[in-house]
Amino acid sequence: MSYQFELVLPCYNEAKSLRQIAERTVNAARAANFTTQTFQLVLVENGSRDNSLAVMNEMKTDSELAPWLRIVMVPVNQGYGHGVWTGLKSCTAQWVAWSHSDQQCDPGDAFRGLNVLLQKPGEKILVKGLRHGRSLQERFVSRTFEILAWMILGRALYEINAQPKVFSRSLMNELTAPPKDFAFDLYVLFTALQKGWRLKTMDVQFPPRVHGLSNWAHSLKSRRKTIWNMILYMFQLRRDSQSSNPLSSSAL
Repeated sequence: MSYQFELVLPCYNEAKSLRQIAERTVNAARAANFTTQTFQLVLVENGSRDNSLAVMNEMKTDSELAPWLRIVMVPVNQGYGHGVWTGLKSCTAQWVAWSHSDQQCDPGDAFRGLNVLLQKPGEKILVKGLRHGRSLQERFVSRTFEILAWMILGRALYEINAQPKVFSRSLMNELTAPPKDFAFDLYVLFTALQKGWRLKTMDVQFPPRVHGLSNWAHSLKSRRKTIWNMILYMFQLRRDSQSSNPLSSSAL
């Protein structure tokens, strides 16, 4: 079956949030006049160590939720980006999106983003969130990434890891070497700009987590590792971009 819209949610140790985020997504889909024939929620079981798979299997027996869901399995976790990319590759819809499954991101935002695209269906646009409600420390980290992206990549990239990301599936043809870790968002945004796509932001609320801990920011060590890896990846992305298009090196 080919859907009009599919939303991918990578799920790593989010068992406590899964049913609620699925119910919220289905309610948002119905409010946007979608049916089980036109919309699908793609839950990527991204090698979780909790009982996420058991919760997903239970939802697949729920007559209200099951028709809206598809479960994609990643047996061994290889990173956030790998989970998102695995889910996206399973999609057949004209319009696709990804977001987070921890309830900090309202699934209704993905449908708002789709409405923006449907107003200009022939244009190459990627719609993304612009988060509000974050702590000073979180905003500082984001601004740091934005400054580094400008200095290293020569691109104005705002709120790199804000969700959702909504776009035509045709963009996936340009994503030839996506990273498996948290640099995935950066790669997609940078590649989209390099290929002539426009980025359009929309305001989204970003409340505190309801359950569990952030996979990248649960400790000072994990924060430092993620930030350092992101900086290294920016340099790698610049090198890759220059080698594939030498004429553009002066712009970077």
